[in-house]
Amino acid sequence: MAEAHERATRDFSEQVASIVAAAEEAAGDLRTQAERRANERIAEGDRAANNRVEAAETEAREILATAREEAAAMRTAAQEDAQRMLDEARSERLQLEAAAAQVRTAAEEEARRVRERAEEEAEQTRRNARDDARDLVGQARAVSRDVLSEGTELSDELHQLSDSLRSNAELLLRDVRLAHARLVAQLDQADGGDARRDDPGGGDFDVPEFMPRR
Repeated sequence: MAEAHERATRDFSEQVASIVAAAEEAAGDLRTQAERRANERIAEGDRAANNRVEAAETEAREILATAREEAAAMRTAAQEDAQRMLDEARSERLQLEAAAAQVRTAAEEEARRVRERAEEEAEQTRRNARDDARDLVGQARAVSRDVLSEGTELSDELHQLSDSLRSNAELLLRDVRLAHARLVAQLDQADGGDARRDDPGGGDFDVPEFMPRR
């Protein structure tokens, strides 16, 4: 009877240790999954911000190139008109010289205004692109903070679960010890003290490795 009791007690201790180990393994898996999700969300936010910045820079370069081409074409056309008028003025120097000069001046002024407008539009486009990039970076940082907060909260909950499991295991082991002590006492009364002599260890259980011995 003492051997059967000892074997049952040992099996029960092993079951308790196995249950707690499985719970700790599950908690570790949850923590790993939370960290992986956080890293994925941070990487996704960074990729989105980079894509938006690259698209804005590409669009700004295209607009600036188009504006420069248009300004160059208009300047060329204006210069051609001026040259043609100048040639006509040379053939009619006395009558058209003043008019040719006025046309050339007007053409140059128009080219200057066109160039200034193109540069202003390009600068505005660059400012808008920078503002968009700052907004995207701000959003990515906000997402990163949210993910970090969620991961920290989940980690705290996992720690609390682990502490609760340890506490429950200690309470369960204490109850088992008390039940064992009562059973040994009853056996002592029934066998006249032979049961305690058959159990030289005094009824102590093996404490699982994750729990400190008391």
